[in-house]
Amino acid sequence: MGLVSAIFRNVLGKPGASDFRDSAEHFVKVLREHGISLTFAKDELYYVDNLAERLAGHNEYRDALGCWLGEVIVRNWPSAEWVPGHALGPAVRVNGKHVFPMGWVYRRADGGPAESIAKKLNKELGYPEDLEKLRAFTDSGERA
Repeated sequence: MGLVSAIFRNVLGKPGASDFRDSAEHFVKVLREHGISLTFAKDELYYVDNLAERLAGHNEYRDALGCWLGEVIVRNWPSAEWVPGHALGPAVRVNGKHVFPMGWVYRRADGGPAESIAKKLNKELGYPEDLEKLRAFTDSGERA
């Protein structure tokens, strides 16, 4: 974490972009330790609803999944950047609009398939392109 980020975090008590990135990287590491080889590639967005559904009962992973989702967007859309202090919660600004990865994860976890993250991503960012081809992980962590 940079000095300025650390100062803002300590003074304001709010996480910055580096905190979200660190959380996302830790989340990927933990999933890999449990046999799920998640990355930050754009195609991983085809799995986002399955991950949210599988982790819905584990509240401790919701923020981490939201950080991962936001970080996938930041790493794959050239104009994307974290906006940690947005009034509606942590956001990512991309192509002049705000998306809310953490909020989307909570809504999907609590609201089920009607709150599809992939559908929101498709509407806001045009990806995943084919919502009929969403993918899942098997119980052993392999890609189905």
